[in-house]
Amino acid sequence: MAKSKILVVDDDNRLREAICDTLELSGYDCIQASSGTEALDLLSRVNVNMVISDIQMDGMDGHKLLLNIHELYPKLPVLLMTAFANIDGAVQAMRDGGG
Repeated sequence: MAKSKILVVDDDNRLREAICDTLELSGYDCIQASSGTEALDLLSRVNVNMVISDIQMDGMDGHKLLLNIHELYPKLPVLLMTAFANIDGAVQAMRDGGG
């Protein structure tokens, strides 16, 4: 059986690599993107089972990436994460379909 492939999007290289290391230890395949734009480019070329993205990124933030993914790939699950607590942002992400 093929491993599930997860795209991890974060502009913090160390955090992105740590998340991928953890996922790989848990049996997942992992690909990485350092920006929302890079993530959309990868999604156009590579099939993934899920996207995990930071919210706070320069350029295209996680909310904008979520909206783009849901428009282009409506069935693709997206999990948004952040180190900064923001209730309004969390509520908006849930309304937009993020987990």
